[in-house]
Amino acid sequence: MSSYLLRESVSALVEEIKRQPGMTRRPLTERLITAYKHGHPQKKDPAGSWVEAWENSLPVVINALGDRGLGQVEVLIEFGLPNTDSDVDILLAGVHPGSGDPSYVLVELKQQRTATVHPERSVAVNLGYDKWKLHPVRQVQQYCQYLMQYKAVLRGKPERVAGAVLMHNAHDSDVQELFRLPASDHGRLYTMDRLEPFRKLLGARLAARPGGEAAQALIDSMEYTPPKITDVNLAARMGKPERFQLLNDQEIAHQEVHEAVKRVRGGGTKEVIIVRGGPGSGKSAIALELRRTLELNGWEVIHASGAKALTLTLRDNYARDAPRGMKGKLKKEATQRFTYFNQLKKLAPDSCDVVICDEAHRIRRHSIDRYTSREERENPRPQADEIISAARVPVFLLDDWQSLRPGEVGTAEYLVQRAKELGLKHTLIDLDGMFRAQGSAYFRDWVLKLLSVGTHTPQPWVPDGRMQVQVADTPEEMEDFLEARRLEGASTRIVGGFCWPWSAPDDDGNLVPDVTIDTWHRPWNVKAGSAVADAPDADFWATDPRGTGQIGCAYTAQTFEFDWVGVIIGPDLIWQGDRFGVDRTATYDPELRQKSIDETDIERCVRNAYHVLLTRGIMGVVIYATDADARDALRGHVIKAVNHPLPQPMRKIIKP
Repeated sequence: MSSYLLRESVSALVEEIKRQPGMTRRPLTERLITAYKHGHPQKKDPAGSWVEAWENSLPVVINALGDRGLGQVEVLIEFGLPNTDSDVDILLAGVHPGSGDPSYVLVELKQQRTATVHPERSVAVNLGYDKWKLHPVRQVQQYCQYLMQYKAVLRGKPERVAGAVLMHNAHDSDVQELFRLPASDHGRLYTMDRLEPFRKLLGARLAARPGGEAAQALIDSMEYTPPKITDVNLAARMGKPERFQLLNDQEIAHQEVHEAVKRVRGGGTKEVIIVRGGPGSGKSAIALELRRTLELNGWEVIHASGAKALTLTLRDNYARDAPRGMKGKLKKEATQRFTYFNQLKKLAPDSCDVVICDEAHRIRRHSIDRYTSREERENPRPQADEIISAARVPVFLLDDWQSLRPGEVGTAEYLVQRAKELGLKHTLIDLDGMFRAQGSAYFRDWVLKLLSVGTHTPQPWVPDGRMQVQVADTPEEMEDFLEARRLEGASTRIVGGFCWPWSAPDDDGNLVPDVTIDTWHRPWNVKAGSAVADAPDADFWATDPRGTGQIGCAYTAQTFEFDWVGVIIGPDLIWQGDRFGVDRTATYDPELRQKSIDETDIERCVRNAYHVLLTRGIMGVVIYATDADARDALRGHVIKAVNHPLPQPMRKIIKP
């Protein structure tokens, strides 16, 4: 079911938007502030911009509806887009005056009096914030498209939804640049000079009839499952409609790459684009949508990664469902299109238009391997420079807190430095959105604090109505809980820190139960290079249902996601005072067991590994720690234990 802050009919809100004598705010504004605090206990107050919009902009919309005699239209304020942390400012629900079908109008409220467009990015605008924002018309257009993709009541029915941006404080002349972006039924700009056309839009889309049934139909409408980042199939090859609906900063990044390619192809110099975002911010969705749309425009594109599991899965899925006789050709094609960072050094300079580097935090200092000549070993070139050389527009998508090995150096700061040293123009775009953990950006921040990544300090978990976080007292409790979720139809996996040996299959070809906690024993996923009957290879553990009974680690889980994930915090992470500390003697990771690796690298890699593991869940995470003090600490930081009932039922979803 969809979330919203407040739902009322227009007529019920008319009195509440009247400013009462002696009151600093309208009654409706105070009511919305109270509703926000009740629904967001982890936050103190709503953002000031929200309060200003409720106080000053919302009444303009309510009055416009009232003036048209549309008092029975339903108003949903701050309507949440499924699986994200994005909200539509106002969603109006009613009946279309012509067809009699459900009809919806999405309204984004902008109070700015002036606005300008970025000189090189047609969809990035200056609205007075500390960063460039997505063009508001494109924003509402994308919101309409998103709801049509994920809400069954709107899927395949674009005529049922319209979008509008209301800048009631601005004149046309003050925001003239915004009108350059093509308008559509799903997004059009209205200023104080266009209030009458705005009223006419409302009258053309909404009849003077009750809108409650339409509102409830949208709220209750079943949701299509968001695509996984590994959903690269025949539809993507053939340029069919997009699989990944990009929003806000994602769309800015996507369009920036397209416009950079146009500039470079038009005679401009090489440009480096860096896109930074945390887990679930949509980096890989941007990467795969870029690959699709750039190729659709006839541009040469290579997708590269330092993660073997991701690359092999993408290659395998690319040739999936291929017509008879084409599978071999497509497998060869997939190998060329999806490759590894260290393979790009073989390419001639500027030999392709765009190299998309997904999981760029896995970039290493150098591409040295056993085939590297002595001359290259003595004077190795930075791997980042090899990648930058290969493309006219190299694109790096990364999370500063997901590098897992000492030799991995892919951070935004490092890549900016490489671009500057090479004398190249660079653009850094930060992603703020959240498309995992049911849109809980709060959960993502809480994990960073729990692990004391960077300068953060652990904070108690406060349920936010989105992500579900629970703690188990034993691995058996965790496993039983996840099995119950699996039987309900959820995808589940158990992952753990690399704190136990990782054996090859025994003489009978069976997996060895290396992960041992008291009387509980389970095997790791199949070791790379080994094969076990009825178990997937290591690179497909996360996507093959047969991987459910094995324990994964950060290397096999990174990039992938599951409805529910169980995380075993091993003895390499112990509670010390008021936070987790790292015990390097407990790791079995061969790259971290070397005495030459300094303490700083050990700390970074261990904390980052758990950062990866804890952020794989779409709906919920269950945590178990082997350290007794850590378990006690978790009880103070996580409210729910696994023997509690689920805080909310699983949403009904439709598989695409």
